[in-house]
Amino acid sequence: MIEPQKTHDTRSRPGMSANRLADYMAASEQTRRTILRGCKYPPKARVIQHRDAKESIADSLSSDMFDEEALRTRIEILRNGMQGSDFDNDVAEHNADYIERFLENRPTLPARVQSVMKAGNMPGLDLNGFWLTFSPDLILRRINRRNTPKMGVAFFRYAKGKAIPAEVACWQGAISMGYLTTKLEQGMADTDPERELCLAIDMWSGECHPAPSNAVYRFNEIRAACAGIVERWDQILPPENAVL
Repeated sequence: MIEPQKTHDTRSRPGMSANRLADYMAASEQTRRTILRGCKYPPKARVIQHRDAKESIADSLSSDMFDEEALRTRIEILRNGMQGSDFDNDVAEHNADYIERFLENRPTLPARVQSVMKAGNMPGLDLNGFWLTFSPDLILRRINRRNTPKMGVAFFRYAKGKAIPAEVACWQGAISMGYLTTKLEQGMADTDPERELCLAIDMWSGECHPAPSNAVYRFNEIRAACAGIVERWDQILPPENAVL
């Protein structure tokens, strides 16, 4: 007898990415249930990702000279239809659209930013048993008037045809500020985070959203929400007809 093909994986450890957590914090209870189910039972089917676009844009923003032509060349390469399967070509087209929108509506980083570096996967953070994965796109730094180094991170957010909701951007900034502050307190960082350098960059609207002034309060709310997720994780049921 042939066993049915698995449709979903199962994650035993409660957790999600910073982006998904920002979405979760801003969502209705119904949408929160959907997010939790998707995080505990991720589908095995491939989904469209924007890794190529984000890498290309991060390379340009962190270089000494912004190279628009290099990005336009990348768009042409992605759209040449030679990526492979239909799915691969679809992913390439979505990434080309992402870069094109960035060039049409290029965000302006805050004037206080003095240096920009590519980021990537950073060490995860345990929040009351909830595992937060943290993969910003940029690291932003400056030295203030007292000669004190400050830092922040930027997350690229993109949804074709619509701007990021303001509440999602606020939660994203609060997560970044809270993560960096916690790592500093744990002795795993040596630079003070700065709220205005913790950004959610909307790649559709071109707007840079700094962490809100109540970021500390929001991160305490995030900790409480994560504790609640841990308590209910075992009770989250898989999608209907899922094969695990």
